[in-house]
Parts: sequence; structure tokens; C-alpha cells
Amino acid sequence: MMSKIPQRFKSSHGLAYVKVGTGPSLVLIHGVGLRLDAWLNQLDDLAQHFTVYAVDMPGHGESERFPECHNIEDYTDVVARWIQSDVSTPVVIAGHSMGSMIALNFAIRYADDCAGVIALNSVFRRSQEAKAAVQNRVAQMKDNITSENVTAPVKRWFDCPLAGHDIQSAQLCSDWLTQASLEGYRQAYEVFCFNDGPATADLTSLAVPALFSTGRDDPNSTPEMSEAMADLCPEGSVYVIDNARHMAPLTHYQELNPIITTFGQQCFSPNRR
Repeated sequence: MMSKIPQRFKSSHGLAYVKVGTGPSLVLIHGVGLRLDAWLNQLDDLAQHFTVYAVDMPGHGESERFPECHNIEDYTDVVARWIQSDVSTPVVIAGHSMGSMIALNFAIRYADDCAGVIALNSVFRRSQEAKAAVQNRVAQMKDNITSENVTAPVKRWFDCPLAGHDIQSAQLCSDWLTQASLEGYRQAYEVFCFNDGPATADLTSLAVPALFSTGRDDPNSTPEMSEAMADLCPEGSVYVIDNARHMAPLTHYQELNPIITTFGQQCFSPNRR
């Protein structure tokens, strides 16, 4: 199940990343509080078909924190500079949770560098109740960020009581969250919570293929959100994973990896219009 993460490279732009495989370029961006290790169940499979770049998001893992990052566009610009200098080819970009917000913003604003985008467990137009909940959590962290409120999402990401492989997956997530920079986490979490997904006009004019996928049982990044975004995109598609919650890339990789592979290959196909 679990692959060993290769040694990271460090970009001159301050981002840490791993590079594995050969073929067209596929970039992977994790979510808030995690690190590129969250893709450990994707790397070996996807490296058989792509040159895979998994990056530590700004302020996470071994990447530097960028205090000037105040919104998704700022995070995207940091990632885009790294892609343009260190990858230097058009990419299919895949993101999970907040990483999907960055991936979608990259596809919208850097279309010349993007062959396709995959948004995993992404949010779009939260309900008023959900907005209130995330904004309350932001307020709590501003007052007193602790390892306890940093690891609290694990209870929302998995079915409880934990069973089977979820026990190991939840422990990994808890470990990554505990090891996260508190300032990097707080900065990113506030941006995540106050972002409600791409503008409708940006989705309707998206110039590249877009795949939206989430877990059937994810209460915050719901199937309805993914379906709504896919319906707006000219080349949008959706894949909902049954019996999965927020950490679908970690828990349901055997089902998800072939979907990512097929979509990426289609994006790079010379026959694509």
C-alpha cells in the first residue's frame, strides 16, 4: 500500500518537491496541513505513465512559507513560477482540497502552461452553515492555534470508528498535521476557508479539460459541488467514488489512480482537439 517518498529537491523559488517517472508532466498539490507525502499511494502508479512532480505547498513540508500569500491567486503564482522554471513544460495539474483550488486557479490563469486539471475533493459554493463552521474554526485558530485544533480535521475526513486501512491512513494524516508549521497551517487554512471555489465565469470559459472527483460521503466537498463545477466547464467531467470521504486519494487510490491516468493521457493525446 505505502510507497517510500523519494528525497526532495529544493527549487530556487523556495518550494520542495519530488520528481519521479518519465513522460508528460503531471503536477500534484496536497491540501492544508498535509505534505507531498499525502500522494504516496499515487507516485509509483502514475510514474509509469508520467513525469510526476509532487510539491510541498508553500508553508508546508520542506517548502518555505510565503507571508505575502493572502489568497488563492498568491499561492497559485508561487506554484506557477516553480512550474515555469523547474518543470518548464505544459502540465496536467491535480490538486486535493485546497490544492484543487490552486490547480483550478492555475488552469484558469495559466492556460498556456496547462494541458488539463484534476480537482479532487474540492469545494464550491458552501452552504451558509458550512461557511459559518469554517469561519468559526478560523477565528479559533487566530485566537489560539494548537496541535489539537490542527489535527481536528482527521475526525471529519474518515468514518469513525476507524477500521481496516483507514486506521493507518488516519494516523498518517494526524502525524502530518502534527508536524506542520503552525504559521504555515494558519495562513493556508484562512485562505482555504474564505475561498468558495472558482467564479462561474471562469469555469464556463475554462480552456482545458477538467476532471472533478470526490467521495460520495464527503460532507464538505460534496458530489453536488463537483457535479456543479463539471457542468459549467466546456470540457468538464465528474467521477464520484462510492464509500469514500475527504481523503479519497489516500484511501481509494486503487480506484482513483486509473481514473487520473486515463484523464491525463487523454489531455496529452495528439488527437485532442
